[in-house]
Amino acid sequence: MSNTEQSLQIPWQGIHHIALNTADLDATIRFYRDVLGMQISDIAPSQGGRGRHCLIFFKRKDDDICGFHFFERPIEKTTLGASDIHALSFVPHVALQLPDETSANALRERLSHAQVSITDIPQLGSFVFFDNNHLCLEVSRLA
Repeated sequence: MSNTEQSLQIPWQGIHHIALNTADLDATIRFYRDVLGMQISDIAPSQGGRGRHCLIFFKRKDDDICGFHFFERPIEKTTLGASDIHALSFVPHVALQLPDETSANALRERLSHAQVSITDIPQLGSFVFFDNNHLCLEVSRLA
């Protein structure tokens, strides 16, 4: 790599958050907090057309945070049946990482208890599901 190429390198550290819309911030908070076990920041009031919003996050082992910044805005909702999850499992999605199979299985139990449909992707050792906003989430594990 040349000196010019090295000077153009930016030391990215990963994703801090992804900003998304939700039609119902309270339902989104319940899903991510109660089903996925993530933390919730203070809810900011609606100002300047932004809608209420908050950061839904988890801490990585280095104490950095990573998560989603949800803004409450009216969006068209569609209904997905259990059979639809298989056909839609490769649409654009956000992949979350867990450290091992034990934590992945614990999440599967929580999703099952919350009646969330799950699709396995055996060749990747991962699974996908949809949140309350029909956002496709993939869960990968390290080991």
